[in-house]
Amino acid sequence: MLEETGVVVAVEKGQAWVQTIRKSACSSCEAKSGCGQGVLARISDGKANQVLVSNTLNLKVGEDVLIGIPEDLLVKASVMVYLLPLLMMIAAASIAEKWLLIGDAWVALAGVSGLAFGFVLVKLYSNVHKNDQRFCPKMIKAKGFQSIHSVEITT
Repeated sequence: MLEETGVVVAVEKGQAWVQTIRKSACSSCEAKSGCGQGVLARISDGKANQVLVSNTLNLKVGEDVLIGIPEDLLVKASVMVYLLPLLMMIAAASIAEKWLLIGDAWVALAGVSGLAFGFVLVKLYSNVHKNDQRFCPKMIKAKGFQSIHSVEITT
């Protein structure tokens, strides 16, 4: 389970908006220069991200929560988004080259068309599964400490 801590920033109709801050352990990682997570962490620059989750723990605004998504679902979604369009591109270019016996420019065009078709398939898959709760983050547990966002510091 991939987990992230966050703060409930809004509650509406049994759902909660949870704000998380992207973090990265890239400074101690040897593969930081070639890692996608490191690139995302540098791009986001620690900016906040809000996620809509079912409020299964009946939390209120300002409470800390641990949210998560199963790793296998993230891997499946990643394969669908990244690998399917590439496979469609390779298949279309291969078919054009082997069976249609056409020139290189047409093979390249077939490859680009296959890539576009792969993206269309990903979009259709996304639309079919957009309300599938398996792909949504879930509240795992409420934190036992008060949010730093709601604490006043007096001097």
